[in-house]
Amino acid sequence: MQTITLSLFEFDSVRARLWAFSQMGFARKAFASLEGLQFYKMMGAGAGAGFSTRPNFGVYTVLCAWPNEDVARNQLASAAVFNRYRIQASNSATLYLRPSSCRGEWDGGPPFDIDEGTEQSTPVVALTRATLRKRHLRRFWSRVPAISDRAEGDEQRLFMIGMGEVPWLHQVTFSLWQSTEAMEEFALNSKTHGEAVRRAYTEGWFSEYMFARFNLLGVEGTWPNLSADLIHVD
Repeated sequence: MQTITLSLFEFDSVRARLWAFSQMGFARKAFASLEGLQFYKMMGAGAGAGFSTRPNFGVYTVLCAWPNEDVARNQLASAAVFNRYRIQASNSATLYLRPSSCRGEWDGGPPFDIDEGTEQSTPVVALTRATLRKRHLRRFWSRVPAISDRAEGDEQRLFMIGMGEVPWLHQVTFSLWQSTEAMEEFALNSKTHGEAVRRAYTEGWFSEYMFARFNLLGVEGTWPNLSADLIHVD
């Protein structure tokens, strides 16, 4: 069954941050040549909790899709490109995920394979990805601070980070929630995010949109608010 990995890397020194920024161009060939890799995206992150109008030049992420968990774990452990990132990083962690549902497209098609027998477990892992139309950038980003504050204050939210391939034009939000109900309450019914989603659909803010959910298989490494204990949330 397809396994998705999200690797998080933090870089403290100026030298390490310059190296990480350069890899957004230089490391693409190395990732693309990895055996078994079905889909990948290299992304930067936002400031604060990650969902922000300001970029964080100290955090970068790599999202990958693999044919199964064994291949994913072997490549993360042995591939030279991942080892280079870990050596340069002051902090790193990888989440192993199994897609449970997906609607919409990323770069013109669905990036994840959904097994019909996969049931949603807790915690609920959610990923939204949108390509913003330039004429709606100000409308979207003017709402981001209130949405971020609302999400950070939600006791049902276990983890959140905002990422993107191109700053301001592409937005990826990755989050973990204690339950499906908690995630949907924030996403659909909150005065901040829920209202923004409704306006985005009715006013055509996005040229491409995707929403996916996952089951959490494991966590390796260290990162604030992330640990293997999350798998056992009821």
